[in-house]
Order: sequence, then C-alpha cells, then structure tokens
Amino acid sequence: MTTADDLLGEVRRLLRTTGTPYASAAEAHDIYEAYLLSLVVSVARDSQATVSYATVDGTPTTNLVFRTSPGMIYSTALPYTHAVIDFPGAPTLEAHVGVRVQGRSRVLHECDVLVLSQEEADRARGQQVAPRGGRSLLAIECKFYTSNLKLGQARGFEGLHADLGTRHTLFVANLNAVRVARYLNARRRIWEQTVRPGAQQVTHVETLIREAFKDHCARHGQLLP
Repeated sequence: MTTADDLLGEVRRLLRTTGTPYASAAEAHDIYEAYLLSLVVSVARDSQATVSYATVDGTPTTNLVFRTSPGMIYSTALPYTHAVIDFPGAPTLEAHVGVRVQGRSRVLHECDVLVLSQEEADRARGQQVAPRGGRSLLAIECKFYTSNLKLGQARGFEGLHADLGTRHTLFVANLNAVRVARYLNARRRIWEQTVRPGAQQVTHVETLIREAFKDHCARHGQLLP
C-alpha cells in the first residue's frame, strides 16, 4: 500500500523541491492531490513549458504551500502557492490544488487539481469570486483510499463533470473498483485507477494531461513537441 511518505517523496522529486509543501500535518489523501499536481507540472516541463511558482498575490516563490482543505483561489489565510505554466506562443496557465470553482448552475464545487488560464485566475482573485469552470482547461478528481472505493464517488464525479463544462475532466484513484469503472465507462467519462508512484497507469494519466495541454496550444496556433 502506498503511504503518505511514498507520495511526498514523489511530489518532491517531480516538483524539484526538498521541503514539505504544507503549513501543518497533511494526510495521504491531501498529498495525493499534490501528487497529481506534480504530474501536471512534470508533463508541462516535458512538453517544453516553463514552470514557476507564485503566491496568491503573484509573488514568485520556491517555498511551496498547498491546501489541505478546499478554499477560494483568492484566500490569503496562508501563503498558498500555485504553479505558473508558460507554453511558447500560448496564454499562461496556472495549476492549483483544492480550489472552489463555479459550475454552470452557479453552484460551487471543489476541484482537487485545477488548471486554468492565468487571465481567469486573475479575474477571480481581483473580484474575489470563484473561477468559472467553463474557463478551465483541466480538472482532476483525486481519490485516495485505503479500503473500498465507493460507487458514490463516481456519481459525485458525474455531477461535477456535468456542471463544470470542462472537456478535460479526469477521475483518478489509487485503487481498483469494478463498479466505479463500469459506471464511468458507461458514461464515457475519462478515468484511471491504480494510479500511484511506480504504477504503469501513471503513464496513461500523463498522456491525458498532455492531451489537455495539446488542445490549449493548438487553439492558439502552437504545437507541442
């Protein structure tokens, strides 16, 4: 079974940091979200993007602090950080952990990992509102369990997918669950199970992340290498 220390070690490796990116103790399910964010960052770098980190006020930093509970993108309760992703010739993106997003119903949802345009993130911070799901590039629902993954998690993801209006919405879990897979597959949702450090399925998730970046660049007349 993958432990919190296993996940944290992989987060440090992929994000190229030696620190602990939390202001207080973090559970394995929190670190799992950071692990998926670190895959986003790693894929961006491998696709020749420039990646840096910034605080909520835009100050560049190397001292990473991630959320352990959902919050607003403009919150200054702690110096929360996000990744800034620049592909040549395309608008700048940001990648966040645990931020609330407004769906088409105007209901707020938690996005475990969210990639959106910096323009939309700046608008949300400036107006102190949640970013609009329809303006997001990628949303990843992260499920880390030590026992059975329940069907209700898949049903919740179905509602999130329907309301966000984001093409690239992924359901990622560390365990296998046949009923969950059957439910998501029947609805043609994008999902992967048994995603943990060292697992073959990580490569599939990286490919799905790259597809989102490829779409982003192509919309602005650019191609990924």
